[in-house]
Amino acid sequence: MKSSYVWRFTTAKLTEVESTNQYERKIGYIQTYLQEQIGAETTDDLASEDIERYKNWRKYESLPREEPLSDNTLRDDMYLFREFVQHMIEHRMVPVRFEKAIEIPDVDYEDGEGVDEKKLDPEIANAALDFLDKYEHAGVEHVAMELMCQSGPRKSGLRGCDVDDFEYEERVLNYEHQDETQLKNNEKSEREITLYGDIADIIKDYLKYQRPSVTDSEGRKPLLTKGDGRIALSTLQKIAYKWTRPCEVGLECPHDRDPEDCEAAQRNNSAFKCPSSRAPHHIRTGYITDQKNRGVSSDAINQRCDVSPRVQDQHYDLPDSSEERERFEDEFRDADDDPDSGFGH
Repeated sequence: MKSSYVWRFTTAKLTEVESTNQYERKIGYIQTYLQEQIGAETTDDLASEDIERYKNWRKYESLPREEPLSDNTLRDDMYLFREFVQHMIEHRMVPVRFEKAIEIPDVDYEDGEGVDEKKLDPEIANAALDFLDKYEHAGVEHVAMELMCQSGPRKSGLRGCDVDDFEYEERVLNYEHQDETQLKNNEKSEREITLYGDIADIIKDYLKYQRPSVTDSEGRKPLLTKGDGRIALSTLQKIAYKWTRPCEVGLECPHDRDPEDCEAAQRNNSAFKCPSSRAPHHIRTGYITDQKNRGVSSDAINQRCDVSPRVQDQHYDLPDSSEERERFEDEFRDADDDPDSGFGH
């Protein structure tokens, strides 16, 4: 059932449009966010931060798939969300300043539909893992970040892992499709991945010393938990934003901000406001791009990350100009060394 303030907007909006089904579906996302994500039963429960965060939720968390919402669709939905906020302002339900918290994304029509080009920088990833290993060793957030940064999973797949999916002696983590925790491509996404470096030992320490002894509603033992059942997707999102802020992991702020005065630095719930912080999807993109830079094949990445070569090229492999040049340096160098080449001399 829609909250009364959403219902009022829905009634007003549907009298203006022809495609009522489309708008009911789009308003349904607003309702899901307000009621299920932030628990705003009345407008008194709303804060400007809730309005600001809708964009990130709609783009990265509102759909069952891992690829983010396209900028074209996001732009249209944010226009509708702005209409909703304006409706509340006109009826004196929320302050006028709420409208300033809404950002409409730009779309580059010349290049077609926008692709999200954000990715986690390897320097920040390494600093985050070093910091966590030193100060938060084998906590659930340390384990989550290790797995995100060093294997590039979808957050839904990571959330679905159980304790039994971890095999310490084999240094393996299994991803299995379950009715309650489905993988993106169902059984086709099932796989086991090798855990390199110290990850297996970190998980072992977490299971032995820090993981609360809990089961979920289905009687399964979730690998990642904070003690209240299986970890939520929104919690994984917050963990990613929290530990990809440079200032949080011992690096200088690249944005000339004073952490003492920066809201993104002072409040974990505002970590997403840091221009350098990244969502799990961006960590996945950074991981895949880094593996491509190292010469790992598309087939190997497909096995580990469950993403086809075509989708890798379209959404996940985002080298900058220097990285792209370095990938092919050896090929051109070998060609120049060919004695039969007339153009290399």
